[in-house]
Amino acid sequence: MELRKLAACTVCLVTIAAAGCADGTGQALTPTLPTVDAALSNADGTKLKASAPRPMSPLSAVRISNLTPQLVLQNGSGSFDPSAALSYVFEVFEVGAAPGALVIKSDPIPSAGSQTTFDVPSNTLQVNKTYAWRSYAVYAGVPGSISDTVSFRTPLPAPVANSNVPGPIFCAGNTGPQIIACVSAAFPERRVATNTGDFSDERRYRNMEFLRDVIIATGKCKGLNLGRNNKRGGPEISRDFIVYRSNTGKNGRDRGVDIASGYDDTKTSLKLTWQLFDGDRNWGHPFYNDFGPVDCAGLN
Repeated sequence: MELRKLAACTVCLVTIAAAGCADGTGQALTPTLPTVDAALSNADGTKLKASAPRPMSPLSAVRISNLTPQLVLQNGSGSFDPSAALSYVFEVFEVGAAPGALVIKSDPIPSAGSQTTFDVPSNTLQVNKTYAWRSYAVYAGVPGSISDTVSFRTPLPAPVANSNVPGPIFCAGNTGPQIIACVSAAFPERRVATNTGDFSDERRYRNMEFLRDVIIATGKCKGLNLGRNNKRGGPEISRDFIVYRSNTGKNGRDRGVDIASGYDDTKTSLKLTWQLFDGDRNWGHPFYNDFGPVDCAGLN
């Protein structure tokens, strides 16, 4: 009898040492923690018992609009303890560079909710490059399985404005006032006073016509249907007045836009404006003159 009790106790002690016994049952408990098990490994050799995170954006080689994108992932979870407080490390690589060309590696970022994000710092990425990124969970300093690797492309470089060709220019904004600001900043030499030297009026007129056409071309690349204006409906083209055609505004009709303030005063620097008018007796009615197709390649 005493021998049977000792044997039963010995079996229970062995079981406790291996996995733990439920009180009075002799059955092994379901394992919870440790989340890290030095004796076991995932298929990729990592030790953290947690699912790999899933990259959400940016991905699929999409071209992003700036050089400081936010990387977003779907968090993984602990295999035996879903409530384990995991952190995530992000890694960014330049595609096509030397193998393993790591651009930046984040510190572990504590998870909050179902997603974790990392904002790439400024002065890290370059224009017109392809980058790949991935992530993995960390717990108590031990890394987990690495996520899938996804990629994105950075913006194209801004084209250099040609001061002799009145075509579209790069502009981050897409509204009338934003386009005016971009054009004004791109061509300061076209806005100078022209009252000294010969042909002062003619030089101001040529500059105004150049800026007008750049504004129209850039607007068309940004989705604005802009056109020249036939002055008073005749054959003369306005220099400082264009037409904005859309289905919004007063009765959804063509509207005139005054794009310069006092452009005929050659003693002052030219100031570009965006003053939008509906049909008005004081200003006359706009007469839309189609500007024609514009090559917007490399701008958007």
